[in-house]
Amino acid sequence: MMNKYLVTLLLTIFANTVFAEMPDIQEGLWEVTSVANIPAMPMKMPEVTMERCFTKQNMNPENILQQNNCQINKMDIQNNQAKWSMTCEQQGMTMQGAGDIQYHKNDFSGTFDMTMSGAPEGDMSIQTQITGRYIGVCPE
Repeated sequence: MMNKYLVTLLLTIFANTVFAEMPDIQEGLWEVTSVANIPAMPMKMPEVTMERCFTKQNMNPENILQQNNCQINKMDIQNNQAKWSMTCEQQGMTMQGAGDIQYHKNDFSGTFDMTMSGAPEGDMSIQTQITGRYIGVCPE
């Protein structure tokens, strides 16, 4: 359950961070894969792949951040690279993290390091690698 919540949050963060300044990246259906490493957990987290439709309408970071109670503390987008730090409050948990992503018109890759406190499992750090690739037009 926590893994699915984490992946959804990360996809939202990465997608909207990549598109925050509207770089030259293809609108449409994207396949996004994330691999999380949680050192405090005895077992390895499985790779998670999801499809997400990115349009100009859902690329607005202010709308997404309000939904997830997140705040971007710092954002630096130059050339084909975005770096940011952020804080989120969700269901009694506080998450602080920093990320770095390289993007191109049809793909992106990056990392996101996060510390989560207030979870039932206790405080933990999470390192996530994420990749994305454009796969086609969005279904109607």
